[in-house]
Parts: sequence; C-alpha cells; structure tokens
Amino acid sequence: MKHLNEAKKAVRALAPRIIEVNRTLFARPELNFNERFAAQHLTDALSAEGFTVRRGKGKLATAFEATWRGAGKGPVVAILSEYDALPNIGHACGHNMIAAASFGAAVAARRMLGKDCGTLKVIGTPAEEGGGGKLMMIRDGWFKGVDAALMTHPANHNRTVARMLAVMELEFKYYGKASHAAAHPELGINALDAVIMLFNSINALRQQTPNFSRVHGIVTHGGDAPNIIPEFASAKFFVRGITMKDFRAVLAKVMDCAKGAARATGCRLKVVKNPLVYEPFEPNRALGKVFRAYAEKLGLKDGGIPENEEIGSSDIGNLSQVVPCLHPEYAVSEPHIVIHSREFLKAVVSRRGEEAMLKAATALTATVCRLLTDKSLLPVVRREFEEFRKNR
Repeated sequence: MKHLNEAKKAVRALAPRIIEVNRTLFARPELNFNERFAAQHLTDALSAEGFTVRRGKGKLATAFEATWRGAGKGPVVAILSEYDALPNIGHACGHNMIAAASFGAAVAARRMLGKDCGTLKVIGTPAEEGGGGKLMMIRDGWFKGVDAALMTHPANHNRTVARMLAVMELEFKYYGKASHAAAHPELGINALDAVIMLFNSINALRQQTPNFSRVHGIVTHGGDAPNIIPEFASAKFFVRGITMKDFRAVLAKVMDCAKGAARATGCRLKVVKNPLVYEPFEPNRALGKVFRAYAEKLGLKDGGIPENEEIGSSDIGNLSQVVPCLHPEYAVSEPHIVIHSREFLKAVVSRRGEEAMLKAATALTATVCRLLTDKSLLPVVRREFEEFRKNR
C-alpha cells in the first residue's frame, strides 16, 4: 500500500523518542488548562524537528500550533494532540499516548514528504477532560483554513469509526425550609425530598428516551443532620444524546422533571447549566476507510463494535461540526479493562500498549501523507462532510 512501508520505517526510527514522550508525560500528569510541562515538552520536541511553533495566551496558554509548510498549495491537515490528565488517577484516559502518537506521526510524515505538498500542523488542544479547550479554540479561529483534523485514542478495542454523544452538565439546587424533624416536621419544606423525587422522575423517564441517550447524576448535598428537615439539597446530572435533536428533547424532559419535583414539594429551584456543551461527534467515513486499510495491514484489526455503542463524549464533537475529523481507537489492553480505571492507567505505559501506539501512529502517518499527496482524496472527504452539514 502506498506510504505504508515508508511510514513503518519512519515511525520505527522514531520509536524511542515517541516512547520517551509517552512516558515523560505519563510521569507528569497535569489537569486541564494547567498542562504547562506537557505543552512545553511537546513544542520543544516539534520545534527541534523543524516545526514553527505558535503558543496560546490567557486561558489557552497551554494550547499550541506547530506548523510545517510544503512549497505547494495543497491541503492543510491538522494532527490533534491532547495531553490533560484526570484528577487523582493521572493519565488513565491515555492522553499521554495521544500526544506521543501525534508527535510521532507528525515528525514521520514531515520526514517522508517532499516540498511539493500542502501544510501539516500539530494543534495542541488542552482541557478535553471537561474543560472544552477545543470549543474555545474553534471560537478563536485556531482551525480556520484546516481541511481535515485527525488523532488517535487508546482504548480496550480497535475501532476506526465511532460516534460520540452530546453532553451538558447541570446542577439542580432545591431550597426548602428547615424545621425540627421530630417536633415540627409539618413546618418544614424538605429539599431532599425534591432531589429524591427528581431521581425517581428521571428513572421513570428512561423508557421514553431516544436510543443511546443517557442521563446520570449524583447527590451533591443531602442535608446537614437527620433531625433537621433539609432546607437545601442539590444534585448534578449529565444529559447526553446521539444527535443534537435527541439531546435537546431529553434535556427538556429532564428540566420538566426538575420543575415538577420543585412544585410537588414546595421548594424553590435554581438550575445551573454548564455553558460548555459538547456536541455529537460525526466521524468522516471517507477518512476512516483509508485509516482502517492501513491499520488492519499493521495488525490493528477492527473489533466489530458498532459505532453507536461503548461511547462517551468529547469536545472533538464540536470540531467535527466545522472540520472533517477522524478519531480512531486502538486496543492497549484486554476488553474488560476500561478507560478511566487504574488498570488502564498501567496499560498506557505497558509494552503491549506502546506497541499498539506505534502501529496507530504509523497508520496515522500514512493517512496524513495520503491526504497531503493524493489530490483525489480530499474532495471525497469534503463531499461527505458537506452532505453531513446539510442534513444535520
């Protein structure tokens, strides 16, 4: 296959450096918008390989853009890098691997490509884990002029094309009236009853939600003492949907449940909505077809998991609404070991995991080279993307 053998050689030559990046970032986990060490380490490494680096400012100080330009007027292809970690459990989502594979693919592609092609970028996107870094970068024009954006993600299975759910975080705060729970319960207004009713209403709602929708929450405050009628209680929920239409429909029903619980108990309700809404991810299947062919030649055989199953949410969903995107997954562990677990944390620096990462980086390298040199591919990618935008 065109580009594959060359990509294998280029990535293998870079393997010690790629693994060093993976393990160095693993050892220094940083939370969203505070990934200073990771951003510096990556930009230093890319700059040493001939990329021109632009850094972010303010809230996006840990964002970056590393650019290598060919002499031609070809497409602009972005390889995405994520590098934020999770609280208390570090890189259990494998963002250190995302950054390392993206670094390796970018450098390998630059070494393979001649000057008669377009522009290759590595765009460092902070704060995927709840911070919505890509949303801010879209707003600030970081992806203007980009023709396609690609990345890889470690998982417990191989899958080239997967969708993701829209998601919003909401907090429901109920205000009642305190009273002695034994002597004068009739004088109180029980805010905890409202939270319990909210959970029960949402549980009853589940039968009527669209396929692949999700609603899940926790009680964040349930009262102060058993002998005091709780005057304040609260809960946080995530509402998700496979399309924005489904998401909005479920959100409206959840809001009705919350208001109904307030009316039924006599409580006052305050709703706090997180302004960051992750939109559904729409993978570009034309890009997926190319990546899958390379990946399977390398032994990353697709696991056959449907694109709507075993999915979460990510801010790349918002990016996929404005730029054709690909977000393939590759197995670094056995299927029973799931991301965001301590077992998965071990997998992202295991020998098996790093071998899979190098294969994913190789497939990504070959796909990027194909995009930058095959003039027939990008029009197909664009047609699919425009058709999606027209029908969404």
